[in-house]
Amino acid sequence: MTKFDDVVLRNNRVEGAVINWTPVSALPRAITCVDPISLESKLVIDATGHDAWVCKSLEKRKLLSLETFGPMDINVSEDAVVEKTGIVYPGLLVCGMAVSTVYGLPRMGPTFGSMLYSGKKVALKAKEILQGRSLAEKASLESGCTVS
Repeated sequence: MTKFDDVVLRNNRVEGAVINWTPVSALPRAITCVDPISLESKLVIDATGHDAWVCKSLEKRKLLSLETFGPMDINVSEDAVVEKTGIVYPGLLVCGMAVSTVYGLPRMGPTFGSMLYSGKKVALKAKEILQGRSLAEKASLESGCTVS
């Protein structure tokens, strides 16, 4: 099993995730010799539930301010989670219950319809961003410029 440790951050943009083997991360640093693994990507989606681990790694660096999820209110949370799903930091999108933690929305309880809609919305947004970036990269190659 693996666990999320940190983000890859370059030029004020999230460009990947740092993971490590779970048993290694549970041992004292002095006796482990396994370095974490950096997985680089054009986008990262935080779908880590109420823990919002990816967003919290930016909060530790004071790059993002999180609220924390509120008390359960299914009627409010269902629509709000979907509405707030999207980009929270350059290169980082958030969906599902992580949205509740980022924006301080109510917890959801046993209904998960918005989890599906939130996941679909973030996937479509990621596709839109990646396709837009691909068009920009293609144009820059043709013009001899670089895209950051």
